[in-house]
Amino acid sequence: MSTSDAALLRVEDLRKSYRLGLRRRQCVLRGLGLRVERGEVYGLLGRNGAGKTTTFRLLTGLARPDGGAIHILGGRPGDRDVHLRLGYCPENPQFPPNLTVRELMRFHAALVASRLVTTRNRVDWLAAQFDLSGVSRRELRQLSRGTQQRVALALALLARPERLILDEPLTALDPLQRQRVIEILLEHKRAGTAMIVSSHVLTELQTLADRLGVLAEGRIGREIDLGAVGALPLAMDIRIPFEKAKEARLDAPDLEGVREGDTAAYRGLSFARAQTLLQRWSALGIPILELAERRELPAAEILASIAEDAAPAAVSEPARARDRDRDKERV
Repeated sequence: MSTSDAALLRVEDLRKSYRLGLRRRQCVLRGLGLRVERGEVYGLLGRNGAGKTTTFRLLTGLARPDGGAIHILGGRPGDRDVHLRLGYCPENPQFPPNLTVRELMRFHAALVASRLVTTRNRVDWLAAQFDLSGVSRRELRQLSRGTQQRVALALALLARPERLILDEPLTALDPLQRQRVIEILLEHKRAGTAMIVSSHVLTELQTLADRLGVLAEGRIGREIDLGAVGALPLAMDIRIPFEKAKEARLDAPDLEGVREGDTAAYRGLSFARAQTLLQRWSALGIPILELAERRELPAAEILASIAEDAAPAAVSEPARARDRDRDKERV
C-alpha cells in the first residue's frame, strides 16, 4: 500500500448480513463504498436500521464483514497499530460502573501510553476540555447520560488519534455542550484528523462535515459535497441574549427561535429578512451576539433519499427513536 493510501480510510464493496432464525439472513450492507481523506470529515446519514452502527463496528474491528475490504491507516481493522491511532465513540457507551472518571481515563491512558508524552497531563487536559474536572472522582454509575457521553468523547481523543469514528457523538448533550464539542472536533479537524460521523441532525453535520453520504439500501445512495457551497442557498443565523427574546418576538410575532443556554438563536433566515431584523433590533437596543451566514442543505431531498431506503428494519441495530430537539426550548 502506498504512503498516500496509508493516510486514508477506504471502504470497498463492504457486505454484512445477520442470521434471522435457522434459514433466513437479513442483509444490512450491500456493497458499501466510501473514502475519507486526511483532515476530512465525512457525515453519514440514514434512517434507523440503515446500517450506520454496523458500518462503524466493521471499521473498528468489533465485527467482521461477509465480504469487501477496509483499508484504514495503512492496515486493517483489528491491527494493534491501527487501534492505537484510531479513536472511537459509540452511541451508547458502556463503562465499568464502580470506576471513577479519573480511574477510567488513567486506565485507558495506560493502554495507549506509547502515543503520549505524559499520561497524567493528557488526562487532566481532556478532563478540562470536556468539563469533567468537577466529576473526576465520582463513580460512572452516578453520572448523567450526557456526562457519560462527554467521558466517551474524551476517551476517543485520548491517544491523539489520526482517525475518529463517532456514532451520534452529540447524543444527550445540552445545546452549550454540543457547541463546545463541535468546537473541539473542529480544532482536531484543522490539525489534520479525519473523521467519519453519524448524526440525525443535519445542521450539526453541516457544521462539521466536508461531505455527506446517505446510507440507503445497504450502500451510499447519494453523496453531497459541502465544499461546493455555491450550489446551496444562503441562509443567515442570528443570536441574541435570551432575556431579549420576548422583546424580539413582539417585534416579529411570526419569528421562531430556540433557546441555547442564555441566548436565543434564530436560524435559516433569508438574507433580506436578516437585514431587516438587524436594522429594527438595533433601533430597539437589542444586542446582536452573533451573525453568521451558511449554505442551506437540501434537507427535503436528503430526507427523501433516506425515505426511499426500502430495506426492512428487522435487523438487530437498536432502535433510536427519540426526540432530537427535546432539550431545545422554543422562544
